[in-house]
Parts: sequence; structure tokens; C-alpha cells
Amino acid sequence: MNKLLPMLIAGMTALTVFLRANASAPTAETGPAGSVSYTAEDVRNLQGFLLEKPAEEELKGKPYDLNGDDRWDVIDLCLMKREVLKDVHAEANADTLVVYFSRTGNTEKIAAYLIELTDADSYVIEAAVPYTDADIRYQNDCRANREQNDKAVRPEIASPLASLDGYDTIFLGYPIWWGEEPRIIDTFLESYDFSEKTVIPFCTSGSSGIAASEQNIADLVPIGNQLAGKRFAASATKDDVSSWYDSLPLEEAAQKLKITVGDTVLTATLADNSSAQAFAALLKQGAVTVDMQDYGSFEKVGALPETLPRNDEQITTEPGDIILYLGSNITIYYDVNTWNFTRLGHIDNITQDELKAILGDGNVRVTFSLTT
Repeated sequence: MNKLLPMLIAGMTALTVFLRANASAPTAETGPAGSVSYTAEDVRNLQGFLLEKPAEEELKGKPYDLNGDDRWDVIDLCLMKREVLKDVHAEANADTLVVYFSRTGNTEKIAAYLIELTDADSYVIEAAVPYTDADIRYQNDCRANREQNDKAVRPEIASPLASLDGYDTIFLGYPIWWGEEPRIIDTFLESYDFSEKTVIPFCTSGSSGIAASEQNIADLVPIGNQLAGKRFAASATKDDVSSWYDSLPLEEAAQKLKITVGDTVLTATLADNSSAQAFAALLKQGAVTVDMQDYGSFEKVGALPETLPRNDEQITTEPGDIILYLGSNITIYYDVNTWNFTRLGHIDNITQDELKAILGDGNVRVTFSLTT
């Protein structure tokens, strides 16, 4: 998946951008936005051009004139970023997401190390009204001071994520402002459901610790599992971040199963037993298609191509359970039943009515495979 590269244009940088916007630009290959699929690399290229940075590759002919006015400017950058964000939101399916807010670049650097180490997806929290240099000049009556002094303030986020569905672990990064997390972090936290997420804070500061912000986060919204965070200095290295990450008590993500019924694709989480491991090993050789029939008005059942080891125990099934029966049959339960079975897994995020509608009445052909 494409990663969303961080960008920040404010203060004097914004002035440079606007001055550069009136200069001539290389000829783009295409016109309006929508005809080209843009990547985070394109965002970085266009941002570098507007900031008059040396280009790492030839940009002539790139389709960066998104609004069709025969020049590259900040409007094109905004349109391009929106396209990339839309793609990231639509495709988000990884287990881990690195979310961060960075005004001066210190937190951005730590986040970049973390993203590289974990190959996680990323999302940059940006304020709808960007913070300028004057906004964080703490010795004055600045915007940051006023916000930090009022715990009820919730700065609006530009281009918020549609949801956090599909992510189990959220790394949350921010600078420390007056001993606490910036209020825009509170905006982010209150915008989503973290009750079943693992949240891991990390921060940057000159001297302040992370403890107060960790407590604020824990008190603000219900969190499934909040791990102890880490404060980094601006001089922190990739090795520092790697050592911290390696120390975290993170469980390896459970193996995911893909179940295809007609045009519908479901995902399931495999159980933690030798039977599920054997089933995964079978699927690594290729997808397995099973013709399944109704049995007992509570399951679809069909024969596997080979017998798997059994870990039978007394189970009361739930709709969505994937069960191994007698070692050689696989069943998908859409209702309850109690017997000695081996659980292979459970279909994710589906109701009983939805599952019944997908499986239908009578025989059905189901293909099992591993997610990539």
C-alpha cells in the first residue's frame, strides 16, 4: 500500500510557495484531476518543486497541473494531496497505523523512522487552520498557549480519516506543548472508536516527559489497550526508535483467511491451534474450493481435500465460526450448535442475517485462501 508521506507548509515556507506559484512550470501530460492516479511520491515531488528544492528525478511531463491552469501551484498540491488521502482511506487494510502531528518536524522524523521499521500505514494530522511560527511562539500570547490553557478546545483537522476500521494498533505521535499533548490530538482521539484498539503514544520534547499526556489520553476516551509510550529528543536516531519498538509487548498479528462466496469476499481470523496452522499450510499451496451443503439448519458443510489434525473440545458455536469436523470436513456456522469440534477461525465483522444472506439456501461453492 502506498504510504502517505508527511508534508507541512506554513510560515515562511508558505511565502516561498506562493512566490514560486507564479513561475512557469514544466508541461504536464494530462489535465484535470481524476484522470491520473497519484502517489505519495508525486506529492513529495510537487512539494519539492514549489519549495525550489533540487529534484531527485526529471519532472518535465509530469501530470501535476490538476486544475488545468497551465502552471503548478499550491492549488495543484492541495488537489493532489486530497487524491492521495482518498486512496489511502479507501484502501486501508493493514493492521498497524502510525498517526502523528508535527509542527516543526521533530515528531515527523520519529514517525518516519517508525514507519520504515514497521512498514505500517501512516496518517498525518494537519490542522484545518495551519499553525504558523507565531502560533507557537510561547513567550507571547500565542494560539498554542490559549489552546493549551483550555482543555475544551478542539482544533479542526483537515482531511480527517473516514474511519480506523482494519487497524488493530495505532501509534500516536505528537510534540509536547506545555507539558501535554496538543489539543488537536484530543480532536483526533474523540473522532474515532478506540475501544478495541491498541494505542501506543510517542512524543518529542526538549525536556518534558510523556506521562501527563499519556494520562490525558487514557482519561479522554475508552481505549482497548494503551501501552506505555516513549518520549524522544529531537536528536533521537533510528536505532533509538528501533530499540523502543523492539521492547514493546506487541503480539504477532493473527493469520487472516479470505473466504469467497460468489462475488462476496469475507475475511476471517484463524484460531491459535495446530489445526488452524495445518489449514494455513494447506492454503499456502493454493486456494481450496469446497462445495458446501446445509446441515441441521445451522451450518454449511463440505469435504476438505485432505485430513487435518484435530483439537476437539466442547464448543457452542456462534454465527461466523469456521469449524473442523472429524478432521476432514469444514463447516461455516450461521447458527448455534453444541458438540465436540475444532475451531479453525471466525469470520470478521458480520451479523447472522448478513451471513445467511451471503450463504443463501441450498448448496454453495466457497473458496478459502490466505490474505496477502
